[in-house]
Amino acid sequence: MKKRTVLLAGISGSLLALAWVLALAAHAGVAYAAPGQRVQSPTDSGFITITVKSGDNLAKYTFRFGVTPQALIAANSFKDPNLIFPGQTVVIPVLKSFTPSLTTPFYYVVQSGDQLDTLGQRFEMDPSVIAFANGLQNDAIFLGQTLLIPAGPHSHIALPGETLKIIAARYAIPIATLISNNPGVSNPDLIFSGQPIFVPIQYGVAPVPITGNPAPTPGPGTPASTPGPTPTQGPTPTATPVGAGNFIQVVVQSGESFVTYVERYGVSPHRLRNANLNIANPNLIFPGQIVVVPVVVSLTPSRTTPFFYVVQGGDTSASIAAKFEMDNAVLMAGNPGASFAVGSTILVPAGPHLYTVRQGDNIAIIAGRYNTTVAFLLTGNKLPDPGAIFPGQLIFVPLQIDQVPVAFN
Repeated sequence: MKKRTVLLAGISGSLLALAWVLALAAHAGVAYAAPGQRVQSPTDSGFITITVKSGDNLAKYTFRFGVTPQALIAANSFKDPNLIFPGQTVVIPVLKSFTPSLTTPFYYVVQSGDQLDTLGQRFEMDPSVIAFANGLQNDAIFLGQTLLIPAGPHSHIALPGETLKIIAARYAIPIATLISNNPGVSNPDLIFSGQPIFVPIQYGVAPVPITGNPAPTPGPGTPASTPGPTPTQGPTPTATPVGAGNFIQVVVQSGESFVTYVERYGVSPHRLRNANLNIANPNLIFPGQIVVVPVVVSLTPSRTTPFFYVVQGGDTSASIAAKFEMDNAVLMAGNPGASFAVGSTILVPAGPHLYTVRQGDNIAIIAGRYNTTVAFLLTGNKLPDPGAIFPGQLIFVPLQIDQVPVAFN
């Protein structure tokens, strides 16, 4: 297992990147300490939840799940984020998924014939990274076991004809980041078939589906090992949005284009393209065609990503839009021809949002609710005095692209 030892050393070296995470946490006012006083944990509603074990700390979770310290704090009602303890429940603001992703964590149920080494090859990851994330003391795994496949880092084996630019596009990662993490590559346009390329963990990014792999493993009924979460169940839509696997699929309607889906689902053009490599010309799609949107199907309301909602008694399009801080016209545009009858499933788009100022709000508080910056909000709002806003005032929150979910609270 010499290769694994070398890769682990590379990962440990890349833990210098973890120093960046810790610095980011310090900037957010987070320190990591020993167990302390118990605090009430948030209710799980679609996100991954974990039970703290002895020796755990928040830094470990940012590394394992690829989530920023700010997002981790925002998802939990910590009285003091310096204090976590064994047995405490921590919410990880990443949707539970059994759909393999190159950028975000997911769960996998061990199948007949699986070995840790083969899973590492399949998911482009050193097997020891998977072992560490699951507390495995050796390489032994068993049929029906639920494993967490962490957010990274990844070890990509270059294919014939690939360049760092191609690999960067595959992982939706900046080419400069790959270059800086692979000092042995003297020419990014000249790499060799079989050459290992180190892909560091990305923090707070959207999922990128792994193409060319077998179909995603379905979630277990009762895992035979340490219980993993049940995958988020997609709704049965009544209009254009359709759930397939764990990623959203849409049936193209007349007049729609990739631009339509970028704006509706808050997904970048290059991620949308990478998820639909079977479409020869993305500028030429036609009614009835299926387009995969690389966003996990979810019924958990989010301020930054699209989700599905089942219409309840008394609901109207206007009341649903108001409930989720959105203009009714935006909601209707995201559901062409959809029924808003009770029991129907409609899509709440990624944005833009229209927030009504509450007592005690300021621009920084509103920006925090949407996991964005004051500067971003100010670009969409002409405020005479950003320091003086008043209850009932409307604040426009522009659409954000490729965001992690931020639950309504």
